[in-house]
Amino acid sequence: MAFDVVMFGAVTLPEMNVEEWLSTPIETSAFPWLDEVAGTEVVQDTPEALLAALSEVVCTPHEILSVTLNDGRLQIQAYLSEDRFRETAQAVALLVASAADFGGVGEVHFMGYQGIRFGERFTLRGSRVTYAKVPAENLAALEHHASFQLLDARIHERFDSLVGRPNIGEAKGSRWEVSPFTGRKVRVAAPAKTDR
Repeated sequence: MAFDVVMFGAVTLPEMNVEEWLSTPIETSAFPWLDEVAGTEVVQDTPEALLAALSEVVCTPHEILSVTLNDGRLQIQAYLSEDRFRETAQAVALLVASAADFGGVGEVHFMGYQGIRFGERFTLRGSRVTYAKVPAENLAALEHHASFQLLDARIHERFDSLVGRPNIGEAKGSRWEVSPFTGRKVRVAAPAKTDR
């Protein structure tokens, strides 16, 4: 059974460390948990090469893969099918983890999206990266995370544009419903008022 995955979060590095971080080879043996992260093994050896490789990943129209670095802030927003997730997961994990030695702080999450339930968390603090599986009972709380909310809205906007549905956004009276066609939550307009 195929599944979809979201990756979201951000890591901030001191601006003076960014250039050195980008060009320093990554020692994968420093991250023994990497084997637990799904996907194909990474062949790129620097964060700069990983960023370039991730920018060249070809996604289907409904997928999102946004890995950006601006002013020392590495931001991850991704909604991917199982195959694309497996293609990119270790690269994203290494990119995030490699920032720890250069003063990076923040969190990035991988999570099954509306179907398969799993979660992984990468936390950077005090020149250390911690990898942890998110317990099933904590997954619902991740859906209230601000980064997830932004990504979820972007996913729904993408689907709306693909099917030609007007953007309802937060219109007064709109509500969330489960689509009988996709099984996904979608925002729908309030029913029109009729005169009786």
